[in-house]
Amino acid sequence: MNSKYLLIIILTAFVLMGLYHVFAVGSFNYPEFRLKAGQVAETEIIAPFDFPILKSSQQLSAEQEESISALPTPYLLSDDVLFEAFSSLDEVWEVIYRHPDLLADQLSTELGKAGFKIPGEALKFAGNPKQRDLVYEKLRGQLNALYSKGIYEDLKADSLSLWSQGEESRKPISEFLSVDTAMDTLASMIPEAAGLLSSLSGKLIKANILPNDELKAELSQRRLREIPETEGVVLQNEVIIRKNARVAQSDIDKLESLQAAYRNRNVRKTAFQQTMLALGMLIYFFMILLLANHYFGVNTLEEKKSVNDFLPVNLGFVLVTVFAVLTNHVFSLNNLLIPFALTAIAAAILVSVDFGILYSVCSMLIISPFINWETYPPVIFILGTISTLVLIKRQKAHHEYLSIWFYLVITSTSANLALSLYKSDPINIIFRNIGFSVVSAAISIMGIVMIVPYYEKKWNRATKQTLLELLDFNHPLLKKLATSAVGTYHHSLIVGNLAERAAEAIGANPLLARVGSYYHDIGKIINTEIFTENNEESSDIHDGMTPDKSANLIKNHVLEGVTMAKKYKIPQPVIDIITQHHGTSTIRYFHDQAEKMKLPAEGDTYIYPGPRPQSKEAALVMIADIVESTTKAKTIKDEKDITKIIDDTVSRLIREGQFDEAPITMRDLAVVKESMMPVLGSIYRKRLDYPDDNDKS
Repeated sequence: MNSKYLLIIILTAFVLMGLYHVFAVGSFNYPEFRLKAGQVAETEIIAPFDFPILKSSQQLSAEQEESISALPTPYLLSDDVLFEAFSSLDEVWEVIYRHPDLLADQLSTELGKAGFKIPGEALKFAGNPKQRDLVYEKLRGQLNALYSKGIYEDLKADSLSLWSQGEESRKPISEFLSVDTAMDTLASMIPEAAGLLSSLSGKLIKANILPNDELKAELSQRRLREIPETEGVVLQNEVIIRKNARVAQSDIDKLESLQAAYRNRNVRKTAFQQTMLALGMLIYFFMILLLANHYFGVNTLEEKKSVNDFLPVNLGFVLVTVFAVLTNHVFSLNNLLIPFALTAIAAAILVSVDFGILYSVCSMLIISPFINWETYPPVIFILGTISTLVLIKRQKAHHEYLSIWFYLVITSTSANLALSLYKSDPINIIFRNIGFSVVSAAISIMGIVMIVPYYEKKWNRATKQTLLELLDFNHPLLKKLATSAVGTYHHSLIVGNLAERAAEAIGANPLLARVGSYYHDIGKIINTEIFTENNEESSDIHDGMTPDKSANLIKNHVLEGVTMAKKYKIPQPVIDIITQHHGTSTIRYFHDQAEKMKLPAEGDTYIYPGPRPQSKEAALVMIADIVESTTKAKTIKDEKDITKIIDDTVSRLIREGQFDEAPITMRDLAVVKESMMPVLGSIYRKRLDYPDDNDKS
């Protein structure tokens, strides 16, 4: 790992240290007591000065809730209700006065137009001017008396808190009238208007004792301000925690109160202490980043990585740190909401599951300082994420995002449930934590859906969708191969059938094997005429060359194929198959010619550049390539000839050590031979010689 990679690691470590210094350090006021309830104290802590003991947020919240719940609802006598009753009464009498000569039924009709449904028999008094004036005056007087006394509705308490001009008076409910009682009282006082009152009851009699929400909010705030935030005082030189004593929650409350006192006194770390803190965190982050970057650079398949390839690895750590800062320090949310699995699972899909597991551990170590070194969320994160990665690898669900989300929810829920049962958490806490984990998993998957496709394209990864697109015969390279190198094109199709069948049989990637077969010889597009499958007279061309020049032209098709594949942005795993499908085998025809002509045949002149196959798919394409071309070149009498060709090919490649670097076993090779036999038999089996129509049996 050169200086450029180290520079990226150092810069990332500085960014993380800066985030820690800006956000996390401020929440740990000097001095920093790293103690939790239940631990055994290693040192004695003595109060340096007098300070009040602050109530915990939970205790203060409980007292506030209790105080607010005990606050009675304040009620007011509303003048608006009486005004509305008088307005309704005046509207009725305005209609009556406007039509003094109408009969009762006609007057009922006119009142109906004004919105009052009053039957005619209830309006008989209106025909007598003196009586209607008397009824009007009585109604106004009685309404004023009833509303002055107070009318309530649906009150079950024995008393209520009535406020007037800023003063509270607690009165029994018996001093007031219910809506029904008020209506009955009004009807008994004015019997001649009983029918009218029955029709107008909903407009004339309403509750005017009403709750006042604004006043209740004001009283609640007043109550909250009256609740003291402290309870007791710790005196100077008083022992807060004794050495080797078990730390209780009350001790933690005193330590937090001491930290608040330091903050109020504006006590800060010295410049030396600040420097040591920054240096310590810088070294801490650097070690973690160096581990992750070294693993990424050394233990992944690509032989060489650019500096840009390391940027996403480090940006992932910054991203998960930003999520931790936002969750814990900006919005003060539960740390279980951090989408921890986002970067770890993305790393597993883009690089490898093993790297994803390492990445999750490193991510947990990096975010721990930002969440006050809590243990519960990291345990849930690690258990859920690593279990999900194992399931992804086992089920081969690298791009099945819905399945990944389901695995993550199940594993996180199981981890939450296990620890909650161990701690005897109440049921509401259990469901709350599970809910947070579900949300975290959803955010993680949404992030993965955005990140993974981008970097798969940027890093040229062989995804399922990409490989399916490469199988399209309209792809420029396949079209060129089909038009300019017909023999190679048909050869590649057969190799694809063989390699795909073999890959299915041994559990390799059938799609990658077929695509690799289709493109393994695209380099032959450059000099098509020198290859026998494209030109039956290719021997005439080679007869005019020395064996070493012919061998050089032949093996150049590998390098030219790689160049063309990179130009057309073919995924790296397919390029690897192009590079490895001949391994380091010898170009035997021209090597033998050189020996017959007594020309130098040592060195790498007659050997393909390699490397040897590094994957099962590359090994299968190598076998299929040789077996197909050998079978086509020989006269096949029966299936025994095909079996012998396959056996001889595999045995020779084993002797040459071509499979030494590929994860393929002898058992796999035995299965490969059996799987290829039906395909080759169907292609090269001699057909029956059907008799002519003139032949007679």
